[in-house]
Amino acid sequence: MTTADHSQMMKQWQFTKAGNPRDVLTMVEVPIPTTCADDEVLVQISHVSLNSSIAYRLIAYYGVVDPIGAFIGRPAVPEVDFSGIVCDLRGANVTEFNTGNINQLHFSLSTIRNFLKGDRVCGTGPTGIRDITQGVLREYVLAKRGHIVKVPDNISLKDASCFTATVERANLKKGEKVFINGGSGGVGVMAIQLARSIVGPTGLVVATCSPAKSDIVRNLGADEVIDYTSHVLPDYLREHYSSRPFDVILDTVGSDHALYSNSPDYLTPSGSTVWLATKRILQFLSAMVVPVYLGGVPRRHIFEGVRPNHSRMVALAKLIKEGAMKAVIDSTYKFTDALDAYDRLMSRKVTGKVVIEVNDLDRVT
Repeated sequence: MTTADHSQMMKQWQFTKAGNPRDVLTMVEVPIPTTCADDEVLVQISHVSLNSSIAYRLIAYYGVVDPIGAFIGRPAVPEVDFSGIVCDLRGANVTEFNTGNINQLHFSLSTIRNFLKGDRVCGTGPTGIRDITQGVLREYVLAKRGHIVKVPDNISLKDASCFTATVERANLKKGEKVFINGGSGGVGVMAIQLARSIVGPTGLVVATCSPAKSDIVRNLGADEVIDYTSHVLPDYLREHYSSRPFDVILDTVGSDHALYSNSPDYLTPSGSTVWLATKRILQFLSAMVVPVYLGGVPRRHIFEGVRPNHSRMVALAKLIKEGAMKAVIDSTYKFTDALDAYDRLMSRKVTGKVVIEVNDLDRVT
């Protein structure tokens, strides 16, 4: 362990109980961290992009089952995706080795490099329920080297905060067919671009959105767009895709269990439904535990949580640098207006990411 002298205070948003973000989040001042493990760096945060899954974790089953109840009296900080600048190297082992893979996207960067003070980075904070106190909606964060990567020079820190790899466990392959429910949301716009880059021109990417957002979704890589406001999705998919079933369903919305329960009509026998979000935890849990012979759905199901993974982060950085992926930003809010940002996120009118500007460090680099 090492200790540095940081007498300054920083601001952070925190909560102690479940509920609507506007009702439970408060801004407080706390000391900037002064101790950490050798594999950590202190990052001054520039931007944070909000995740609907985090917001729903705050409000999930409020009054029925409170998954955040363990944190009552123990302040917790939300959010996981951020960008910023390294302002303090905390240990001798702070290096990054850029080799890895993301599904069918292979890459190799030949250098081992140390993080330096002033490096622009983006990354993912701890996502486990026990680590939620270490969220990133704050002015400074201790980041593990395996959870951050350098931001390509051609990308702003604001844009860099928006990138999250989301389709690893779907195990997509070139030429496959994928259906993405919720193609215009913060997760959906990333999922479309990643899926497109993996399945290639011979694959098929189908996504849902409202009519007003169909052009945006097509421009991101969707071959076909379904207006979810005009159709009952399971019925529409059964009618139009039973003869050419999907290999993977990516559900970024998680509000309609019927999409999964009817999936044998439009999902290949070896295909998978991957939940990138879920608002119906009891139905999700029943899908996991009820066997087929007791009425369970005869299709594979996976929950893709937001988890730090250095290999996919480096692969994602490569795609970003090459222009294969781009940020889609719905709106940007000041750090002091975080509650308004959550209101926008929960409005269900969002196209892409809602971003909070903690410190606009793009202006000073």
